[in-house]
Amino acid sequence: MAIQELKKISEDASKLRGAYCGSTTSSPRLSLSSEQTETAAATQDDEDDNHSAAILPCSHGLSSANHLYNYKAIESQYQARAWVPPAKLGGNSRQCSQGTYSANLAIPFPPTAVSPSFSKASKIALGAKRFFIVIDGLRKVGYWHDIKVAFEGLRGRFLVTTAIQRVANTCSSSAVHDHVYTMATLANKHSRLLFFKEIFQDDDIPEDVEELGSEALKKCDGLPLALVTTARFLQSAGNPTPMKWAKLCADLGTHLESDELFSRMRSVLVQSYTSLDSQVARTFLLYLSTYPSGRPIKRSTLIRKWLAEGFSPGNITSNALDAATSCFDKLVDHSIIQPIDVGGNSTEVKTCHTHGMMLEFVIRKSMSDNFLTLCNQPSAPPLPSKIRRLTLHHATPREVNDLSLVRSLTVSGETHPSILDFFKYELMRVLDLEEYDHQLLDSHLKLVCSNLLLLRYLSLGAAVTALPKNIKKLQFLETLDVRRTKIEILPTQVMELPRLLRLFGKFKLKQDVGTRRMRKLQSWLSDNSELETVAGFVVDSNKSQGFAQLMDHMKHLTKVKIWYVSCADASSTSTLSKAIKGFIERGTNSTTSVALSLILSGERSQDLLNFSLETGETYYLSSLKIQGGNILSLPPFFTMLAGLNKLCLSVTHQLSSDIIAALSEMRSLKQLKLTATQLEKHIIGQGAFKILQHLCITVDVMTELDIEDGALPCLKSLRLLCKNLDGFSGESVIKYFKHLEEIALNREVGDGTKQKWKEAARKHPRCPKILFV
Repeated sequence: MAIQELKKISEDASKLRGAYCGSTTSSPRLSLSSEQTETAAATQDDEDDNHSAAILPCSHGLSSANHLYNYKAIESQYQARAWVPPAKLGGNSRQCSQGTYSANLAIPFPPTAVSPSFSKASKIALGAKRFFIVIDGLRKVGYWHDIKVAFEGLRGRFLVTTAIQRVANTCSSSAVHDHVYTMATLANKHSRLLFFKEIFQDDDIPEDVEELGSEALKKCDGLPLALVTTARFLQSAGNPTPMKWAKLCADLGTHLESDELFSRMRSVLVQSYTSLDSQVARTFLLYLSTYPSGRPIKRSTLIRKWLAEGFSPGNITSNALDAATSCFDKLVDHSIIQPIDVGGNSTEVKTCHTHGMMLEFVIRKSMSDNFLTLCNQPSAPPLPSKIRRLTLHHATPREVNDLSLVRSLTVSGETHPSILDFFKYELMRVLDLEEYDHQLLDSHLKLVCSNLLLLRYLSLGAAVTALPKNIKKLQFLETLDVRRTKIEILPTQVMELPRLLRLFGKFKLKQDVGTRRMRKLQSWLSDNSELETVAGFVVDSNKSQGFAQLMDHMKHLTKVKIWYVSCADASSTSTLSKAIKGFIERGTNSTTSVALSLILSGERSQDLLNFSLETGETYYLSSLKIQGGNILSLPPFFTMLAGLNKLCLSVTHQLSSDIIAALSEMRSLKQLKLTATQLEKHIIGQGAFKILQHLCITVDVMTELDIEDGALPCLKSLRLLCKNLDGFSGESVIKYFKHLEEIALNREVGDGTKQKWKEAARKHPRCPKILFV
């Protein structure tokens, strides 16, 4: 009977959804509801096919590929040129096989599979001619393999543009001289130039132009198509006043969905959405609407929320975390979310953001599908009923009564008191109050712990000073993040949460835990703890070594961050040293990523690390970060870390040559970041740092360092964050680095230095991009 009842509820819900989508007020072609998005994309694709001349080559000369295609030197070097527009690739095969889409190359371009007749036609048409073909907007790797076969034995070059990193990598892997050039968005200066030129054309620019266009420029994010489209839209509104344009920009998502001037922009956004091949990936994308425009998004935080919501079920071949990580990588690979380069010493994207127009699209899509309810205005209208996910950005909606179906709540800024009435929530899984800095009473937290029994993710803000003991009721909690709070003492009840995987903050256990209680806690942790990440604890005296006594009993622990403070005595130092040694020695499995971060201060810092590991084993501590002012030599256990891939070493004095020499012999090191006042005189010789790919050096003065030919043979990224590089002739050294892709310098280096490095990068065989950060 229960099954029959559930089946009836499911059928009713399906009918309701069909009725909801069928009654949308938008026209079918423009609707952003799930069923009609696919139709809109297909309809728009056909329109693009019929109007391909309008984008062949790209109008306004905004495309670098277009400039290169029409470059005089290209015309003189290649006897045959062709431009294959996006409408003829990646769409339906009917369009790919019809007609000739070339400037002066009279051959039909290939369909989805290359036929012998096409290969023969290519060879007849080209003969001994050198060809230059631009394939614009390639989306499937299979096409590239077909094209290579068809043009095998002929002389020429291909230039491929794509929004998908995987496609770019595939196209560049056929020869050692092929390159992937990542297009940057337009700088602010050029964005403004294009934007205002499109709006005012030959008219005089108003005096208040800065105020007029500021909000629109932010949302366009330096994307040429967005700049041109938005400029035309604002121009069509007439009478440019700051208030009027601000209102139009605030409602840009609505206009993006319905206004004809945005049709091309809408087509690109819909295509990006539908290019994701799984509903899980699309759901992950919609979740980005919980973040405000321009807000940096931490990859790890985003994935934890996805997992808490249950979006990533996993399967036989991969667990939920792997599946979520794969979906995040796919969003980056498709250029839907943009990496923010802040660390510069990692192979993975740690921080990202969503371009303004994509975020507007995602918000409208989320609200159309009732995936999310967003309030981002100070005086928001009444909230609807049947809310699934509620996000409030500095919004105070009027009191609502039905919050029983809310699965996640994100609040930043002030909000209405009724929102924090946690009696009203029954199904909450994610509660993010990290940016809610207003008063959060103890009574609020007690309600959270008493009522939100399904909670899996909890993040709290600066107004919180303590956690209640009844937090032990949150039996399903997986992530507790209190880094922005003022919490200093952690209740031991937190350590006993059976599902807790990740704990973030800076705290100590209370000093009077007692021997009996400590033994009971150690026993419970050994048998039941699922903790994987603790970042982290403070050790500053014999009375605060509670975590060191518990650390060895957390059998699943893979990531630890510890603050060791100067007043720690010999007893606490010895206890913590043994705990760190035990943690490293447990990392004997090469498939498990184990990370340790230590922030050290005081005279005993060196003593803390003065231990050796058991011989006869290989230890796979994959990441180690050590920050302290008293690190004068490399600790003895370093040479036994066969699996150490990433090392960050930061000191407040000169870094000795002996340390650099010892590090250069570590065979598994791929990422190295060194921070010091300066480096002692040292020569990095041939064969040093054999597999290092990312090197970052941050010093006050860069002197006395020399690099010989044959050193750092695998280096891809070189970051020299120093204001004065006059004592380092690095621009003559980079020619040795055959795989170099990126150079980053301090933005405050002199103009002469900048010019030298730019010239060196231009002459390098791989033309690495150069950044000033």
